This record gives sequence, C-alpha cells and structure tokens, in this order.
Amino acid sequence: MAGAAASYWIIDLPPDPAAAEATKPAPDDASAVAADYELRYRGCGFQSHWRKDVRCADLLTPGYVTDSGEQRFHLPVVILRSSSAERRDDPVIYLPGGPGGSAGLDKHSIEFWQSWQEYSNLRRDLILMDRRGVGQSEPALTCPEYDTYSEQTVAQHIDPQREAREAAELLQACFADLEAAGHFRQDQFGTRQSAADLAALMRLLPYEQFNLVGVSYGTRLALATVALSHEGPPPVRTLVLDALYPPDQGGLISWPGVVTESLERFIRWCQGRQGCAESVPDLNALLMQALKTLENQPLELSVDSWYRTESIDVVLDDHRMMTTVFSALYNHGDWPMIVEALQGVVSEEPERVTPLVESFINQALEGGLSRLTFMAVNCFDHTLGTKAAYSAELARYPRYAAYMDRWDSYICRWLGSADEPLPPLEPPATPTLILAGELDPVTPAQWSRDVSRRWPEAQLYIAEDVGHSVIWSDTCVEAALGQFLDHPEREWTPECVNLPE
Repeated sequence: MAGAAASYWIIDLPPDPAAAEATKPAPDDASAVAADYELRYRGCGFQSHWRKDVRCADLLTPGYVTDSGEQRFHLPVVILRSSSAERRDDPVIYLPGGPGGSAGLDKHSIEFWQSWQEYSNLRRDLILMDRRGVGQSEPALTCPEYDTYSEQTVAQHIDPQREAREAAELLQACFADLEAAGHFRQDQFGTRQSAADLAALMRLLPYEQFNLVGVSYGTRLALATVALSHEGPPPVRTLVLDALYPPDQGGLISWPGVVTESLERFIRWCQGRQGCAESVPDLNALLMQALKTLENQPLELSVDSWYRTESIDVVLDDHRMMTTVFSALYNHGDWPMIVEALQGVVSEEPERVTPLVESFINQALEGGLSRLTFMAVNCFDHTLGTKAAYSAELARYPRYAAYMDRWDSYICRWLGSADEPLPPLEPPATPTLILAGELDPVTPAQWSRDVSRRWPEAQLYIAEDVGHSVIWSDTCVEAALGQFLDHPEREWTPECVNLPE
C-alpha cells in the first residue's frame, strides 16, 4: 500500500473519473458503498506557497430527481500530503462541527491546515471535505435575504418575537426557492446522507485505512459512518471524538436544560476565581441585573468588523446579551470578557461591553457556518417533539426560560423533521479516544462520561478549564494527537513533548 499511496502523489492524476475508479485499490464490496459516486481530480484553484504537495478533487454524489432535472452534489476534497520523514500510510480525515461548518478549503485556510498538520504531529496525510450545502460545495444552501435581515436587524431595537417570526418567514421563502431550483430536498440532508458520502470517499481514495478526527457534530458523523456495517465496514483504523455529540442528544426539547445547566456550571466555576470573577460575590445576580438593565434601556454600540472597513452597529438588549454570553462560553479566551461586559452594562460603561459583543457579532454575521445547512441537518436528525414537551422543559428550567421561548418560530415545524430518532450508539470496534471540555456549554462533558461508561474499551480525557473542543483549546492535546494515532492500544496522556519549533 505504501507504494500505491506514494505513486498517487508523483504520477499525473487520472484525466477522467472512470480512470480514477478503475485504479483505486478497494475491497470487493466497495461498489455497494460507492455506487453512483464519482471522485474527479482537478486543479486546486489556488496556490499554496507554504507547501506544494496539495491535491484537490470533487466527490460527486448519486443523482436525485427534481422539477428542474437531475442534480448531484459536488463536494470539494483537499488532500495534504505529510512532509514528515516518518510518514504513515493511514491518513487523517478531519470532520468539522456544525452541522454546517466548513472545512476551510480556501488558500489561507489550507496554509493553516498545513501548519496544524505538522504541529499536531500527525505524520500522516490530512484529508478535508466540505459536506453538502457547506463551504465550497455545490449547490450551496444560501439565503442572502436572511443574511441581510440579520445584519440590519441587529442595529434595531425590535421585539424578539417579531424578529424570530420575520426571520422564519424569510427562511421559509428561501428554502422554497432552493427546492424549486433543485438545490434542496429533504431526503438529501442529514447525518445519514453525510455518512454515506464519507464512506464513499474512503472507498474511492487510494488508502487502505483512515483515522477519523471529529469535533462536535463531526463526532456524530464519524460514529454514523463507522456504523454503516450493513454496507460493509468502512476502513476506519481509529476514532478521535472531541466534544462528543451522541445521536440521542440535541434537538429543541433539550435546549432549556442544556443552556441552564451550562450557564450555572460556568457561574460556579467563574465566581470568585482569579482572572474570571474574583471580585464578584454573586455572578448570577450580576447577570440578571445586567439583563434587567438592558431590558429597560438597550445599549447602542458600534463594533469593529474583522472582515471589512466599516463598523457594525448593534443595539444590545437583554435577549441579545443572553445570546452573546452563552456563545462566549464556547471559547475560554472569551471568558474574561463576560464579567467585564456585565459590569460595564450595570455601570453604564459601554467601552467595557464592546469587546465581548464585537467577538460575538463578527462570528455570528461573518463566520463560516452555513446557517441553512445547520438548520436542515438539525431538523432532519431529530424528531419534532411537541409544544407541551417543550413547555414542560421550560417549566423544569425556569431561571432563563424567558430567553428560550422559541416554539412558535421553530423552523422544523414547517421544514420537516425525522420520523424516528437516529440509531442508538453501539460501542465501536475501532480504538477510540473521547475528549471533552469540563465547561463545554453545548456538548456537555457529562454526555462523554455517559458514553464512556457504556464503552469500556474507549479512552476518555476530560480537560479542566476548557469549553467547546479540547483540540482547539489545549495545545498539549493538539500536539499529542499523533501519539494516539501511532499507538491507540496504549494509555494516552497529552504530554507537551517534541513540539515542532
């Protein structure tokens, strides 16, 4: 296999997909998994000056019939060959979160990935792919009207219920237009579909085994792919699951509990802690006071844009402040700004509020997340539930319930939802490393603990003082990934050793 993988990098790529399919090394059952899929190699459309050994392709999915004719998704794939003298033959496929998160396949992002590939000591090729509707995939799920509305509305003081209703109406119109154009169909989105795409990609690439590294939603996709046993087990050698998102978690019904418990957990951790809220005797009281202040008198701010020259105007009311605070829990780098912003609201010092709001607004308005894909996959992965069940959860978690009254504008009520839940998790035969941040707000560490108890063969690492995603928060863990990949049978600890200079 080493020779086949090496030749893949030095010979001319096949000029047509038939040649690519004819020369791929694959087991006998590959045609079932990769049926009607094609992998077409192409030029990358960018030049990476950091390293030249980059290959690009498109994975073409099976066609589906629409009113405007047959459609296929074109999913861009980028393969970064390892420059290590100790290069292994089993590559890493990185699966980003979301759902709706792009893999980052533009020139500048690819140069970041090349650097990360070395820093994390993978010693393996790194494979990236944009999923359906995400990033550079075609057709894309976009709604410029919704994006424009979001940016215009954030500069206005508007009733939250009205804002949610108007946004839902725009989204409904966009999904209808996308469906009429043949770019959207319910049965083409969801974890089941993405798992089939990933399995087909592995069958069509010239490697015998793969390592899947998933973060957040990427962990759900990795597990769904490994579970495709009825189609022939995908050739997965190891699993790294960071911020585990099990198939039996998520959905709107669980949201009140997730938000409330995450905020309360952070408040307990932060209150009285040096560098967070050492001088605040009651952090929850400060939060509620700031929210009440903004309810009575919203704050008008102007924050710098990270992506353009003009600034962004923001009217910060209590609902937007709650969203900003919860979003800041993802990244421990934003935590010191939370208390500073709350104190700034109460003391009427807007300059203390601006840094936190600037971080949130830029990520919300300009981030790489495909909002429509995020919505579609979330809807089609979960059953709908009922208004009574959601109201019961709000009653069970009343502290912040006023900021989570979402049922009437819940898009899955009209977009659609799963008829039945995703299949339950079964312990994978694949060596598995589970990573969790103790303060993760959206995929709580308890989810990983619960799964670990049912999977005695899996290794579990809980990172203290970390929010969402250990890999992207703890440099020792990041640099030690290669240790687990090389020796998954050994007990793994993230030691900061042999870091590249």
